[in-house]
Amino acid sequence: MKRLYILVAEDNYADVMLFKEALEHHHVEHELHVVPDGESALSFVAQMGTSSGPPCPDLMLLDLNMPKADGLTILQEFRRHPDCANTPVIVVTSSDAERDRRQVADLQVTRYFRKPSDFDAFMELGAIVREAVESETA
Repeated sequence: MKRLYILVAEDNYADVMLFKEALEHHHVEHELHVVPDGESALSFVAQMGTSSGPPCPDLMLLDLNMPKADGLTILQEFRRHPDCANTPVIVVTSSDAERDRRQVADLQVTRYFRKPSDFDAFMELGAIVREAVESETA
């Protein structure tokens, strides 16, 4: 598996550290680009693919409850980008609301991962990332 360029839209630094640990635990080589709020995420998406901007990531980890713009808005803009229409997106959120699940499913989310309070359960995120990327390239 190649080194993954992963966009992380997450405002909780402790959760970002858990993401990194989960990826390392499952031997997923990665480079993370972390955006700490919705405004930064939307700016990143707007710049993707421009001459001075970043490429579309290999995968996005997205928290729905972001300050300055919510995850649903970020996901909608991300999906509008021609290079990212089929990029795997894993929603990583504390929300278990059926409404949230329905809304993101309409935008072709690869997986919906509810943040567990158990460390070992959180480490499974690394396996989910690996599976999402491998199924994308199969």
